[in-house]
Amino acid sequence: MPVRKLTRRLATAAALIGAVGVTAALAQPPAATHAPTPTAVAEDYARPVAYVNGNQPITRRDLGEFLMARGGADKIDLLINKIIIENEAKRLGITVTETEMEAAFLTDLEGLSDGGIKKGDFVNIVLPKYNKTLYEWMEDVIRPRLLLTKMITGKIQVSEEDITIQFEREFGEKREVQIIMWPKGDDPKTLTAIWEKIRGDQKEFDSVARQMANPSLAASAGRIKPISKHTYAEDNVIEKTAFDLKVGEVSHILQTKQGHVVMKLLGVIPPVKDVDRAAVRARHVKQAYEEKVSAAIPAQFKVLHDAAAPSVIYNGPSLWKWHGETKEAVNDMIKSNVTPAGATAPKVMPSAPAPGVK
Repeated sequence: MPVRKLTRRLATAAALIGAVGVTAALAQPPAATHAPTPTAVAEDYARPVAYVNGNQPITRRDLGEFLMARGGADKIDLLINKIIIENEAKRLGITVTETEMEAAFLTDLEGLSDGGIKKGDFVNIVLPKYNKTLYEWMEDVIRPRLLLTKMITGKIQVSEEDITIQFEREFGEKREVQIIMWPKGDDPKTLTAIWEKIRGDQKEFDSVARQMANPSLAASAGRIKPISKHTYAEDNVIEKTAFDLKVGEVSHILQTKQGHVVMKLLGVIPPVKDVDRAAVRARHVKQAYEEKVSAAIPAQFKVLHDAAAPSVIYNGPSLWKWHGETKEAVNDMIKSNVTPAGATAPKVMPSAPAPGVK
């Protein structure tokens, strides 16, 4: 499986595990249908999950309240998305077996890097980046993706144009480029000054490229895999620029969703000749189909989500919320670098703010 196919699958997974948000409506919940009896619910909540002091139970209710106060509100969108998908699957009589889930998971692993990745490495290296366990990945990513895939089976049609796109992507002309990328927040005036230095000096371009924040890009001095036509990307500015440049030319500073980018065209790779289209057609049909499925899954989910019109009532405990007043007070304290009154801690220089705290 090409790495770009897995990239599409991970992008789809991101949508399923929270990218499609739920509007929090602090209003009365809609009337429930077929609700369990109060007695059954109370008995279920009262079931013990542990004991202390010999006979003091810690109940499912205790555990639930404990977990909800420590991040439960952050999981509501995920739970709602999961229930929306499973409700529609039940209506259509669609199911997914554990065997199907494991097969899909192993197929995904084959597409991570050129030689694939072992299950243990995925669990220990990849999953921590998504802050997920293997169980969560299987239940929150693999299962809903397979359910949605089955929902749209039969709706996807592959055209001759789709097959041609796959052919041109693999065997068509490509551009060999070198890029430099800076984070979105970097000062535009500073970047312009750097651009003036690097656009006519290859040594200077290489030097700046090796200092990029992205370690993999820095290690290769910004030399990436050749860019083909119809490259899968969130925006096409990189592909368009690569095919607009002349050899040796440096682009202006490009604005992308990943950050500021400057690109230099190093060379043009001509298309592969004498390819037997019939011999590769089946593979390209399969690739085109899977690509269209990946694009259709978020659209299918959005239809289900809009029809379900979820309304969130619980938004987490008020204690320790990062209120604007609290945030401002803490920021003022950090800026002034003053130990709070009554504290015994020595005066220290503040560390960098945590990710996500502005």
